[in-house]
Amino acid sequence: VVSIDIDMTPRGAPDDTHILTTKQLDPVNSNCLEQKHAAGVEPELPVLESSAEVDLDINWSTHTNKHKSDIDIPMLMLTCPHFAQMARGVEGYIRNWNDLHRAAGKIRGMAGISENAWNTSQKALGPAVASAAIALIFDKHSTGEVKSPGGYLRGMVEKARAGDLHLERSFHGRLSEVRAH
Repeated sequence: VVSIDIDMTPRGAPDDTHILTTKQLDPVNSNCLEQKHAAGVEPELPVLESSAEVDLDINWSTHTNKHKSDIDIPMLMLTCPHFAQMARGVEGYIRNWNDLHRAAGKIRGMAGISENAWNTSQKALGPAVASAAIALIFDKHSTGEVKSPGGYLRGMVEKARAGDLHLERSFHGRLSEVRAH
């Protein structure tokens, strides 16, 4: 029996454990809410304005120069109950137009609306009106009134570009239907 003694230590590498030493401390910044909680102070949460109080410059109709509207988040959620239920599921309580915009961005894919159509609608209509359009389309799709949500949104964009979109009328019409039932 021949015994072969092979040195398995890699060349050029020391055989001691690598220890990193540094003279500078790496500070850990904690969340200011955590600091206040640890100190027994209740954190100050941002105060959100209700959607009825927010003065939004939303152009609901491309046919007129009317910017102010009585369409607010509660009215939109009432007129689009299928969207409202889905929006609460993906975003929680919808308090303002930003919450609605985030929810619409998530829900549009579930309705079969492409990201390209969504982006185009936001540029043409503005984020708030595009979000409201998604709510309306999602609801109409859920009830079988709209077969092609992406095509319907593109149609709205074309109407807006031609100065013929009256989205506010759609919400008032649906509100009348809700009140009739």
